[in-house]
Amino acid sequence: MDIDTVALTEQYELVLEFVARFAQYGPFAGILLAMVEAFFPPLPLVVFVTINVLAYGFWQGYLYSFIGTFIGSWLVFLIIRRFGHSRFSRLVHKSRRFDNLLHWIKEKGFVPIFIMLAFPFTPSIVVCGLAGLADVKKDDYFFALFFGKLIMVFSLSFIGYNVGSFISKPYRSILLILLTIVVSFVGKRMIAWYEKKIEKKRSKKHRKV
Repeated sequence: MDIDTVALTEQYELVLEFVARFAQYGPFAGILLAMVEAFFPPLPLVVFVTINVLAYGFWQGYLYSFIGTFIGSWLVFLIIRRFGHSRFSRLVHKSRRFDNLLHWIKEKGFVPIFIMLAFPFTPSIVVCGLAGLADVKKDDYFFALFFGKLIMVFSLSFIGYNVGSFISKPYRSILLILLTIVVSFVGKRMIAWYEKKIEKKRSKKHRKV
């Protein structure tokens, strides 16, 4: 083992000590950790999910992370829908991209919400806020949020749970990076394609007017 590998191993052992202490606070700590991210987008969900799966084990950590981020995203949706309509609307209309996403959600409902939550290239708080602003049916939002987060949190849990093996088996890191790039490319292209489609529709409507 070279010096860099030894240093990484020592850092990883320190992380394991931290998560072992974290696990002593029980499942509520894991749920709350993931829930907070829904309200503060700069906080990295992948780090919180990694802490949970290392602290509680893969399936328990995955479950606590999913419950936390689901509850947080549901609350954001309800808060924007009930109290933040006018303020959030002003922020959205300042951005052409977010304005297009809002029209996409209004037209399709379930599909764009699911895609953007399963492929997290748009901050979760923005997606949930747009859904609340678009007056999406609660049932449609519930199922889009449920299945979108189910997929997204699972992928983050897989990455977090295997972070230790990336040090001892670097080829896994390479495979994971390649897979992430491919999935990211497909997801971004898909969202960009829909955005262009919405933009063309809106341009045609303006021309007719």
